[in-house]
Amino acid sequence: MSKWLVARERKTIQEINRIGDHRDSRRAGWRAVTCGSFIIRDIQEVARARSWKQLQEAYRYVNPVAREILDMRKEAISWLKHTPHHYDGFCLSRWTGAKSHREVNSLCLISGHEGQEIPGLVGFDRVVVDAEHMDQALGPATITEIAEIRRSIGEFVYISTNVSETPQIVRNLRTGRVDSRSTAALTAQKTLAALQAGADIVKIGFANLDINKQDLRSEEVAKQMELVREQVDTPVKSMVMIASRNPQKQFPLVSVFFPEIGIDSNGERPFEIAEKGIRLTAKAGWQGLLIDTYEKFTGKKYKDFYSLHDTQSLAKLAHDHGIELWIAGSISRAEVPALLQCKVDLICFGGAARHASGQRSEGKGNQRDDSIKRPLVEDLVKTFEVHDPRSSSKKDQ
Repeated sequence: MSKWLVARERKTIQEINRIGDHRDSRRAGWRAVTCGSFIIRDIQEVARARSWKQLQEAYRYVNPVAREILDMRKEAISWLKHTPHHYDGFCLSRWTGAKSHREVNSLCLISGHEGQEIPGLVGFDRVVVDAEHMDQALGPATITEIAEIRRSIGEFVYISTNVSETPQIVRNLRTGRVDSRSTAALTAQKTLAALQAGADIVKIGFANLDINKQDLRSEEVAKQMELVREQVDTPVKSMVMIASRNPQKQFPLVSVFFPEIGIDSNGERPFEIAEKGIRLTAKAGWQGLLIDTYEKFTGKKYKDFYSLHDTQSLAKLAHDHGIELWIAGSISRAEVPALLQCKVDLICFGGAARHASGQRSEGKGNQRDDSIKRPLVEDLVKTFEVHDPRSSSKKDQ
């Protein structure tokens, strides 16, 4: 019996070399990236039954040829100066009515950039690895962090990130009003940079703390969302940037709205905010809406703003509009089964992937522990697998 759990033959390297030098030829380089990606996927399959926290721990079980191909993959990515994306691209859930849907409906998102190899080693086709800093609602990661995550976890795990909690407002110097086109351009540029670094999905927040609600009312949000969609799609259509590999050849955009922050009025109820956000998101041609709590240190959770009935109603509204509903806000594993029954497409976890209490951070004094724990991620993924079986077994869908 071979001691190698993952192995390749020398002929794979020979095939790459026949195309060209992977450090000097784009075709050979991308071939090396693809071959390396499939090796990482095979490692991730094997890792389900092991306790590895990093791919490096699997190398002793990977034969020398496969390890050489993994080195070629890294060299090719460095030479290409372009980080690859998910092998199949992001596909919507079956619940949205998408013709080309993914195998699982609900996804499990793990927030924070530390220890992000763990989700891929637990359930690479069920999880979304989220590159962000968790001290604020949408703390953006750096371009380097996103790229490093992609290099380490391969091309069979979705990577999401965000660019802001609220758009960077640009004003017309003559009128003092918001310049919609310029504001959208700034958002689109940040979005394209994140996509270029290897993200598959970008979340964009529309928090507006202006008590007079002058900057980001529904009409202005709608303008900006439509412009951002256009400005993200145009570089792909004009072949300035590589396209997603999904059937639409389009990178998904997910809007983020907050139950504490009204869109048109400070007095708007959480349900009204989410309902309005869904309609704006669908109209702009974005792929989903995330409801997330804005202030992370008040102790307020998702369930403090939305009941299960609310969640079910919002999920149906989103699906009727052909988009996904994502939710976040200190959600515990115990809450997952009921939320999946509401047909939520994605649930975000920060604290629940780090501590059994579900808290984002625990420790004594200055010793904080923010690391992702593999057993907790395993428990989350198992819960999703039980309560959202794969589409092949969905007789009622």
